[in-house]
Amino acid sequence: MDTKNKERLQFDFSPEALQRLDDIKNKTQATTRAETVRNALRVYEWLVNDVDPDNIIKIFDKKNKLVSSFSAKLLLK
Repeated sequence: MDTKNKERLQFDFSPEALQRLDDIKNKTQATTRAETVRNALRVYEWLVNDVDPDNIIKIFDKKNKLVSSFSAKLLLK
């Protein structure tokens, strides 16, 4: 990554939010908190750009069993 074209950002997190970020970092095996935030940004960008808010998002396990479902509107408020 070209360091000349980067901009440094600073975020304030509550202890609970920081723990959530670290939990996601560990679960996804990201090497840094910054990588975790960049990955989350890619997912959120996909949701905002490509998911119709009227859709239902469904998550299936490897055996094609429905694990979870929710309205895309929840992610686009």
